[in-house]
Amino acid sequence: SQTYSAADIENISDTVTRQLDCRVCGTVVDHIISSSGSNVAGVSMLFHSPEPNESSVPFYVGDEHGRQRLREVAVGRWHNHVTDRFKQHTQWTHGPISATRASSHIQLPQELTSIADPSSVSLILFASDKETRQVLDILDSQFPRAAKLGIVGSQTPFLNGRDYTLLGPNIHTNGVVGVAFSTHTCVPRVAHTGLEAVSNVLRIERCKGNVVLELEQGDAAHLLIAALRKQRGTERVDSRLFARVTSAQGESRVFQVTGGNPAKGGIALDTLRDLSPGQNIQFMMQSASEHSAITTSHNPRVCFGVSSDHGFTCPEVTTQMFGGATEGGFSYGMPQPHETQTDCGSVFTGSTECAVPGSSVTLDLD
Repeated sequence: SQTYSAADIENISDTVTRQLDCRVCGTVVDHIISSSGSNVAGVSMLFHSPEPNESSVPFYVGDEHGRQRLREVAVGRWHNHVTDRFKQHTQWTHGPISATRASSHIQLPQELTSIADPSSVSLILFASDKETRQVLDILDSQFPRAAKLGIVGSQTPFLNGRDYTLLGPNIHTNGVVGVAFSTHTCVPRVAHTGLEAVSNVLRIERCKGNVVLELEQGDAAHLLIAALRKQRGTERVDSRLFARVTSAQGESRVFQVTGGNPAKGGIALDTLRDLSPGQNIQFMMQSASEHSAITTSHNPRVCFGVSSDHGFTCPEVTTQMFGGATEGGFSYGMPQPHETQTDCGSVFTGSTECAVPGSSVTLDLD
């Protein structure tokens, strides 16, 4: 956590490597998650000793591997200098596409490309800055059978002069540091606690990229405004708006509402993936009520969460907890049953980024 001095954080990789004779991968976070589920100050460590038939491969992916800064794109993501510069990499066929679809020029580091059997990788655990989208896409493409689980580190410019502090054999100020494991199959579980609906479930009739333009009862912005007027006088711990998007198959994702235009009727969600007509959406806000009850077990468990001004509580805890929480959030991806998967750019294909306060992703390590 950020309770340590800049000198201690700069030296932690060398100290752990020297004293424990191991390789280090990690980052600085806002809070460490304890066995009670609450956030504390300290260091959270997870050790892995591979069995004879297992392996663990550390890696780093940064801007030098062709990664682009997609989070710098404007709210709507359309017709701007970022998507325009991607035209040299991507053939536009059926109208404009999301900026993230231009990830084919990213080159994975040799540590990952040298893995003889990509299907043997069952878990990729990582820490990153906020620019994870294109890295997630290529990891999904190369390692579809692997679960992905990552945390966005805390920003540390006023602590040690680095945008982020990503720990490995070297200290990186940006990018993704991680480890690819060949172990048993792991399936992440995602929870969004402390949210309550402020609108009905509505069908998306028209959208473009991450922007909802029209719902079944009218334009998105005016329907949201009408729903919020009904909430006047309700106690809220946070004024931010969120949206739960649900597919026809019942899958759901929750995103923050990042902008709106009452004149044009559009509402933008915090995703670099694409929405589609026919999906359902429900607007939500954080409630002032207590979070859901905590469940416990005795299995070793990884938990990454999204912290807020009120801290963070992991909904699933164990006596052997590893993890942390930051305002930047986390990323997760489910293992796919086939060695190849079609990525159409939808919010429901590939790995997902989440920065919704109070949300968490957990994974059991049997």
